[in-house]
Amino acid sequence: MISDRQNTQVSVAIVGGGLSGMSAAWELYQAGIDSLVVLEANDRIGGRTFNQFHPKIGYLEMGGTWVGRTQTAVLDLARQLGVATKQGKVDGATIYGYQGIWTTHEDNPSESATPAQKDFAQVMAKFEQLSQNVPLDAPWNTPNAETLDSISAGEWIDRNTETIEARAWMAGSIRQGIAGDPHHVSMLFVLYFMANAGFFDLRETAEDYRLVGGSHSLTLKIAEHLADRVWLNTRVREISHGDRVRLVTKRGVIQADYAIVAMMPKDAGKIHFDPPLPAIHQQLISEWQQMSWIKFFCLYPRPLWWGKAASGHYYSMDTEAEVFDVSPDDGSYGLLIGFFDPKYSNLSEVERRRLAIQTVTDMFGIAAAAPEEYFEIDYTQQSWTSGCVAALPPGLLTQAGAALNEPVGRIYWAGTERSTRWINYMDGAVRSGQHAARQILEQLI
Repeated sequence: MISDRQNTQVSVAIVGGGLSGMSAAWELYQAGIDSLVVLEANDRIGGRTFNQFHPKIGYLEMGGTWVGRTQTAVLDLARQLGVATKQGKVDGATIYGYQGIWTTHEDNPSESATPAQKDFAQVMAKFEQLSQNVPLDAPWNTPNAETLDSISAGEWIDRNTETIEARAWMAGSIRQGIAGDPHHVSMLFVLYFMANAGFFDLRETAEDYRLVGGSHSLTLKIAEHLADRVWLNTRVREISHGDRVRLVTKRGVIQADYAIVAMMPKDAGKIHFDPPLPAIHQQLISEWQQMSWIKFFCLYPRPLWWGKAASGHYYSMDTEAEVFDVSPDDGSYGLLIGFFDPKYSNLSEVERRRLAIQTVTDMFGIAAAAPEEYFEIDYTQQSWTSGCVAALPPGLLTQAGAALNEPVGRIYWAGTERSTRWINYMDGAVRSGQHAARQILEQLI
């Protein structure tokens, strides 16, 4: 790599130092491509995976937290880098709350089940059956794709449920994955989202493990190997592309044979491309919706609710909040991680803290009513990240989905949103970064 920090020449430039961009860089580096640079606008790497130091428990994972047993790409990367796994959460089926009543989902409800439980089971079964028809590499080729893409998931739920409770439970189940209102998201996209994770694994195994040292340890360890190939505080303002790729930053110009843009689609829209991207790519980037949770933590001297709470995982339709018990096996401290709907951004942190404590108390009982400490991160307020996850509005997947992983000349794309497996998860980020790197390797080697 030739560089005077004013005019840098590399084989590959990677825009974005999140998990996807760093996975792409690692894949290239492992293949012998050491003429590369990672350009990150933030003052840290990791993107939506980063730790916050805590003197008592070591760290809090402020972004991506869990990995599941079928998320083999991120698990393999962790093994390569020497990062071990640990239990993801305290066991227990998801318990759904609606109007103060808590219930579990049963795939095959008994005769004594309530009408709402039976309704929830039938609509879940119908949803699962439809998701099995989605081709992962080309969801726009799903049978009746245009019809499914023309309506929102919320509309479909409204049409296919008979009880208010089942409607709320189903909408809540979708909110758990997309962090937003199902009425704003394409039904075809939600089916695709569920299909590319696997219906069972999305519901049952996605939170099986956490990474020792936190998910941030993956990008930190890659950065140790890449050393000065990672540039922080380096926002890419412009990308010119033709025979080569020219990337303009405040630290100078980078000339590359190839580039990988590893960013949330909406964030890629902040870069000026010359010549402009093809219309289908512009449409995909501009119309892609970014969704944002508010993530919160309640820390206790020990898990006082153990033996009293019914589960380690609750979802409340009333407050639109999801909470996991991630306390360690030895009970040395108690830790609840929760997620609020982004609509609570308009509240003050004091008001959200009060709401969080009331929520965990409703779920785990009075033993959870007095946390020692409360922490939160509002992803609607992050400087260089537009949100937590992404979703497509009705119509976009069939109109522009073909551009998901289609390079534009020497520009390739990465990011969990573009993965064909485990989209919106860390595993999807790793897979997408590796895929973009392998596309370029085919050209270089």
